[in-house]
Amino acid sequence: MPEKIKIIRAADYMPEPKSGSGIEQDFGLPMSEQLLLNLFGDTPDYSNPKLEEIWQEVIDADDTDTINYCLAQGVDVIGDNSEPVTGWRDITVMLKAIERGLIKLEGKT
Repeated sequence: MPEKIKIIRAADYMPEPKSGSGIEQDFGLPMSEQLLLNLFGDTPDYSNPKLEEIWQEVIDADDTDTINYCLAQGVDVIGDNSEPVTGWRDITVMLKAIERGLIKLEGKT
């Protein structure tokens, strides 16, 4: 029997909008970057050529395949409006970078 994976909803990690603010949130970060920080504690460094290659793969991939990849990795990127959350492709890049050993998540102690 395959091991069950825990699925997290990316929408649950979206930053709370502040009254009177638009897309920019705390410290001038876009909502997508805030989401990545909330999920992973980091954001992709696209100055790294290997991460840029992954970004290009994600852009070139079929959206449905990409969404299904995220789900298979334990992250549901579909929001409450039945559309992908802001930054869903960046989430994919992070998941692929982790899978390839380019990024390591540090556990909380």
